[in-house]
Amino acid sequence: MLTFHQSEIDLILSGISAGKTDSDLGFFSKPFSLNYNNQELIIKMYHPTKNYTIVAAIIDNHDRYIAELRSMGIKLPDTIIRSRKIKNKYQIIIIQEAFRKSELLRSLIEKSPEPELLNLCKLILDDTMKFWKDRKESADIGFHPTLRNYALRKGDLYYFDTFPPMLLKQRELNKIIIRMSPFGKLFKIFIPLRMINFVSDEYYNFQKMFTGIVGSCCRLRPQNASEILNFSRRYIDNTSRSAQEKQNIINALQSPPNLPRLWTFFRSLSGNVGKPNIKT
Repeated sequence: MLTFHQSEIDLILSGISAGKTDSDLGFFSKPFSLNYNNQELIIKMYHPTKNYTIVAAIIDNHDRYIAELRSMGIKLPDTIIRSRKIKNKYQIIIIQEAFRKSELLRSLIEKSPEPELLNLCKLILDDTMKFWKDRKESADIGFHPTLRNYALRKGDLYYFDTFPPMLLKQRELNKIIIRMSPFGKLFKIFIPLRMINFVSDEYYNFQKMFTGIVGSCCRLRPQNASEILNFSRRYIDNTSRSAQEKQNIINALQSPPNLPRLWTFFRSLSGNVGKPNIKT
């Protein structure tokens, strides 16, 4: 388990300049990787804000969110969250146990031979079903089980993207998305809060969550899109979801699902790397 004194955290952060960007996939933060005491770590640093009350609330929500996910049986790597003061602002820092590139689910799905592909798709769909089966009905909680948020280690799937934490109502999450985005001021001027639903609906709506995963798998393996769609339709048909919901999803999976335009706009704005929608 990750345990660091503040002096160690300061030393780790001082080594960021010697580290290297680990991924181009982050919207809120481009993570860094470095080795500290022979331990591979990922460090994520977020957009600073002057309002410490908001920072403290996010940190508290983050710890409770991780505990809630773990109570459902969803595996997460060792993760700690802290804040530091930079001049007159406060910055959230997440330090996390690192995964090898070869363990990232997105890379595995992109490169695995065809016989293994559908098994990998099943793993993430199983984790999604676990969330919806075991979550507390009274809880306001979101979840983003997309390929880029998972790694596979020794046969176990780990969910590692814990920011922004989602133990709250969708409208409140939308406010955090705008505030903690590097482009928050731009969003406030040009994008009404309700439009963020085009992105965050996938975190709270089962159908959009399920079809979003299938769409990601298809975009990474367009040559296998038909097999992925057939498998996903069979998968949902064998679940305990309502007949109407299953039929809605089956209808939506007659062709590869596409990302909303607002989502692709956010992605391009942040220089995020991703596969394009499949043209049909």
